[in-house]
Amino acid sequence: MRRRQTRIHRGLVGDRALVGSGYLSRAKLRQEYEAEIAPRTEAALRRILGQVGFQQGPPRRVLDLGAGTGAAGRAIRGCFGEDVELVAVDKVPGPGILVSDVLHGVRPAGVSGRFDLVVSAHLLNELSASLDLDGRARLVAGWCHDLLEPDGTCIVIEPALRDTSRSLLSVRDRLLAAGLGVVAPCFCQAACPALQREHDWCHDSAEVLVAGRSRVDFSYLVLRRAAAAAVDTGRYRVVSDPIKDKGRLRLFVCGAMGRFALMRLDRDRSDANQALDCARRGDIVVLPNAPVQDNGIRVVADTTVGIG
Repeated sequence: MRRRQTRIHRGLVGDRALVGSGYLSRAKLRQEYEAEIAPRTEAALRRILGQVGFQQGPPRRVLDLGAGTGAAGRAIRGCFGEDVELVAVDKVPGPGILVSDVLHGVRPAGVSGRFDLVVSAHLLNELSASLDLDGRARLVAGWCHDLLEPDGTCIVIEPALRDTSRSLLSVRDRLLAAGLGVVAPCFCQAACPALQREHDWCHDSAEVLVAGRSRVDFSYLVLRRAAAAAVDTGRYRVVSDPIKDKGRLRLFVCGAMGRFALMRLDRDRSDANQALDCARRGDIVVLPNAPVQDNGIRVVADTTVGIG
């Protein structure tokens, strides 16, 4: 039996009629958002924070842009403790919210100083009616230059819908061209290879039990003001779920040299490469002795595979 969609899910994920409408000011929609959307944001941010290292230790001062019902703040305090100074900004009033509109300038009214971490969760796509891709890229670049400490980190999370994800990837390319570094999920610091084909996009997933679902998919960027360091060409991000065909295992991975299909025949499974059995979307696969060929990456019996 197909589960009936809530209005908030339909309006943000289905027909998207609620996007940019100030829906959180309506009590019923706010309640649905807190029950259904907020737990997904928390799960996504917890997974990202668990993967990303911070250069100067855990963040002490954090800015949450488009804070909504406080999901990102809960994830941040859960990871770093209650002593974190958290400034939460949204255009809709709520408990602990500084009311300000991010479209009125790079620095929201009432926000002072710089931050170790700036988080924007499910905000950029809701600005699409007001800002094109160039405008959204300029806004994010402004956050990184004007709101972050020199060694600070900016995390942008967006829905994993094809259009919203591809828009984020287009913003990513503009940010790279502007001199920012993409720390994650990308090892490739050139134009995004997922944009080369119309039906490709990039997203991660996290486990969460909400609204009858056991996982949430999301797209994200982790940005810093300095260009990203050179990446080991043997490290790849898994950008698909495992594809188990008859007699073989396939994954799509993305590394410093681009996006490739990775394949291992069942007869080539060995102690050296058995870690591939556990690889999931978003994981880092280490392949120190697997060359890229015209048809992708072939894992054979003596190919060493690591995860992490």
